[in-house]
Amino acid sequence: MRVVIATTDGIRVHIGHFGDAKYYFIYEGRRNPRFPRLEVVENPFRDEEEEHGHGNRAKRERLLKLFNNPDAIVATFFGPGGEEFFRSHGVLPVKVRPWATVEEGLKQAIDSLRSSGGGG
Repeated sequence: MRVVIATTDGIRVHIGHFGDAKYYFIYEGRRNPRFPRLEVVENPFRDEEEEHGHGNRAKRERLLKLFNNPDAIVATFFGPGGEEFFRSHGVLPVKVRPWATVEEGLKQAIDSLRSSGGGG
């Protein structure tokens, strides 16, 4: 199971579009609720929204490549068409409430993946 969580402060899930987060925490584990965090990735595409607007398919494709086949991604909001794009690529988009912690987002993603039968 590979889960990517959008964050800007490293404590809470980023409030706003998934693609606007400053960082992504990438977790990987096998049916273990206490995932080790693999890495912190700074969003190299963060400023593209100002130039191209939300809903940029090319940006989404580059993010997927950057994340290396995630099972789920976590954010408080996905841009226009974002959820459909990720689902069509086998990635479960998980929306969490504003101000949710990264840990809450990870737990919600694990629960969502288990209930959907995905994520090994």
